[in-house]
Amino acid sequence: MHLNGTCFGALLLILLQGLQLVEAENLLQASGLTQCSGSNSHQVTVNNFKAIFTPSNNSISIDFDGFSEVAGDVFIDVDLLVYGYKALTKTFDPCSLDLSVFCPMKAIELEIPTISQTLGDKVVSQIPSVAYTIPDIDAVIRLRLKYKNGGQQITCLETRITNGKSVYQSGVAWALAVITGLGLVTSTVISLLGHSNTAVHLAFRSLAFLGFIQAQAMVGMTSVRMPPFVQAWTQNMQWSLGIVRSNALQTIATWFQRATGGTPSSIMLASRTMSLVLQKRSGVLHRRAAEKGRQIILRGIERVGIRDSIEVSNIFMTGYLFFYFVTTIVIICVGIFLLIRKVLAKKQTAYPKLNSAIGVAADWKMILRNTFFRLACIGYPQMCILCLWELTRRDSAAEVVLAITMWLVTTAVLAFAAFKVFQRALRSKQQHNTAAYTLYSDPATLNQWGFLYIYYRAPVYFFLVPSMVYTIVKGMVIAFAQPSPVAQSIVLLILELIMMLATAIIKPFMSKAANVVAITATVITTLNTIFLLVFSDVFDQPDLMTGILGVIFFILNAVFTLILLIYLLVGMFYAIFSKTPDTKYRPLADDRNSFRWSRTPATTELSSLEKIARGEEDTEGHSYPPRVATAPPSDEDVSMAARRPYNDVVDPSLPLFPTNTSYERVRPLS
Repeated sequence: MHLNGTCFGALLLILLQGLQLVEAENLLQASGLTQCSGSNSHQVTVNNFKAIFTPSNNSISIDFDGFSEVAGDVFIDVDLLVYGYKALTKTFDPCSLDLSVFCPMKAIELEIPTISQTLGDKVVSQIPSVAYTIPDIDAVIRLRLKYKNGGQQITCLETRITNGKSVYQSGVAWALAVITGLGLVTSTVISLLGHSNTAVHLAFRSLAFLGFIQAQAMVGMTSVRMPPFVQAWTQNMQWSLGIVRSNALQTIATWFQRATGGTPSSIMLASRTMSLVLQKRSGVLHRRAAEKGRQIILRGIERVGIRDSIEVSNIFMTGYLFFYFVTTIVIICVGIFLLIRKVLAKKQTAYPKLNSAIGVAADWKMILRNTFFRLACIGYPQMCILCLWELTRRDSAAEVVLAITMWLVTTAVLAFAAFKVFQRALRSKQQHNTAAYTLYSDPATLNQWGFLYIYYRAPVYFFLVPSMVYTIVKGMVIAFAQPSPVAQSIVLLILELIMMLATAIIKPFMSKAANVVAITATVITTLNTIFLLVFSDVFDQPDLMTGILGVIFFILNAVFTLILLIYLLVGMFYAIFSKTPDTKYRPLADDRNSFRWSRTPATTELSSLEKIARGEEDTEGHSYPPRVATAPPSDEDVSMAARRPYNDVVDPSLPLFPTNTSYERVRPLS
């Protein structure tokens, strides 16, 4: 965040000869000059610095103002680094630029209006065409100001050059969001049609895709200085954590903050007269930089918000309101579903199971409650980060209260759900010698709490607790460790290693394919934290290594995201277009199916229960536990079987419209 008049000469030389190895697409631009890593000299201070080269007319314009405490004859060393590789090194004398104000340097305030100059064809021809096509190229120009006499270095400044091209595209973010939503909705519809196995697998694919997207978004929210490729790619995923630009949301957030005694930030407005630097290796975040007359340096969560044109003071409220917006949309959809269900209840469809489900008297209170449980589960990573981060910002007293309340409520809701799962699992173990009996055969348990454990193997239902603890701790680290990028990256690495080992050793998910996907995702997420640790400069590695790792990070995550996307789309294709989608999946490799209700009338269901009690095999060849390990069917079991609304349990996976489980309102089987 510093510069001196020599900047002009540096930038000229830089964008003259250095640009040849840079990237661009119809333009090359630079904004902001910051101290180099390891440099603490403040003899040259910059308020604003912008430079733009337009190849269409061979013109370059430079605009900057700042203050110089340097007096005497100086020369400047200019280095151009592309992905850390030093592509150009040149030393020049400011006097050669015929600028008397810099020859010699004087301790004065520098307020120079926009300077424009036309470059010769010879200089422009040295810029390769690839410089205008590669998005988010990692090109840095480094200026070292030295005294002529003795060569003592005065200060070191650097700026990053871009060409306006980026892998961050709003269309990409929208496409990912729509596909994820379609996957969840499709799993719900398929579940209602009676294809329970398909619904479970499709919901897992959707949540695996969403979870990996959220993991990448969390990387972008860390305060570590990251290469342009990493910043831009992770920005595509920020919608999954509630960072969504909307004029309406911004207006509401600003109004609410003012109404509750807060003072909205004005960084977006200050950017017209000051440089915004969205990345830096070290240093303290300047929240009041505009008041101090310095460049505004942002990183972490604040950097993510500004890249989406969201004021820093509105980031929390944007995520908060977005969560409620999604909740409102889902509730409206639930209401529409209930209306359609009421109309269709008087008619017959081509799906017997759907007819049974439609015929059940809907308890709208239960449906809304279960919907809120599922939304809290999906939005919990977002709330963990933004709510806890708001405690460090304190934009207004009311926003702090909202943050605390939201985090406590969502945590309590999920903790209560986990408690109910463990309570019923322990009871099932006592009565039937296995947790799977109640967790997978009792519709009340399955419909209300199944979203937490349905994807795990029956014996490993408890893995939901480590998953919740992992989310809470990760949210705390990202929210509270923003001022300490090195400590943040170290703790995240330890956390991801623990989660990776637990997933790889326990293999908690329902099938081999699901475990392969989950383990691969945790491995890549762990590698991402290793990259973060390197980006934090804790190893003092060469710039070339940082540049190469940035490209590897992008390629690795982009490829796996594409694989997960195809994995999800294939599952949706089978679910929609296959007449018997359940045949595409092998039976789950645990004992949950052993306790499913029979597909025959009530008398046959009672017979199956008797076989279970005797330890006999059913017609499908499943072996059941011996009588000593399994309690005989009780009167409650017999009564429940006789009143079951449909013959097979409908696994909801993650239904936004869960089926009714109030047996007193269920019509008896005909």
